[in-house]
Amino acid sequence: MTPFMRSHFDTEGPFGLPMKDAQAKALEERLRSLPHDDAYGLRRCAFTRGVSELQPGERADVSWITEESPDRLGDVVLASGMDDSHYQHNPIVTLNHAYDQPPVGRSLWRRKARDGALRGVKAKTHYPPRPAGWTLADWPPDIAFELVKAGLLRGKSIGFIPLKLRMPSEDEIKQNPALANVRYIIEEWLLAEYACCYLPMQPNAVVETVSKSAPAEWVELLGLPAPPSIAFTSMESMVSMAKRLLDSPRLEHWMEAAMERALQTARGRV
Repeated sequence: MTPFMRSHFDTEGPFGLPMKDAQAKALEERLRSLPHDDAYGLRRCAFTRGVSELQPGERADVSWITEESPDRLGDVVLASGMDDSHYQHNPIVTLNHAYDQPPVGRSLWRRKARDGALRGVKAKTHYPPRPAGWTLADWPPDIAFELVKAGLLRGKSIGFIPLKLRMPSEDEIKQNPALANVRYIIEEWLLAEYACCYLPMQPNAVVETVSKSAPAEWVELLGLPAPPSIAFTSMESMVSMAKRLLDSPRLEHWMEAAMERALQTARGRV
């Protein structure tokens, strides 16, 4: 069973993906109409790009989360085929698909977009500020947002389920020889999740624009709340977390689950 946080998910749904009960029931019903074929299993691909439409002081980024060029598995995901109705029920954003860790953000919107010849889907991710009652040393959205701003966490990785796919036709390959190396063109797909990631499978799914903190004079003039000064993760916090993990009776279970996820990811499935 995939380890996950009960505070953010209710159950382990199809493909071992944690989700809300209503999502799991709706997804199971949807899957009954799909062919029983590995090609229709859960996929993951990731990207690195962005846009400029943010307000000063906002803790958010806008990223391409998919783009219509072959990913590293040789698939092309068409933006026009996105269905995000499933994801909308619980639009949280994790770090590297780690469901046993607190989410680092929330997706505010997902939109089909075009920039010249580039077509894909953009999403806005908000990294909430630390709540007043948070007692732990680190607040995960702070860490993720600082890494995004530093250019160290630029990728976005989507998890999706193909609903309709096909191989490129001979006419399409004649018009665009690059399609000869494409495995599938995914015409319709269900967005299941997306995550911030370090090494995207789709090279173009990256953060384009990150909101900057407002200058001090803007804060005073506009009456904006002053953003907190966020330090990088301290060595003491890292050592403390490492000790807690090593002392945990579930360490062996976590390691087995991590190896299983890595194996399935390498196969292109979960």
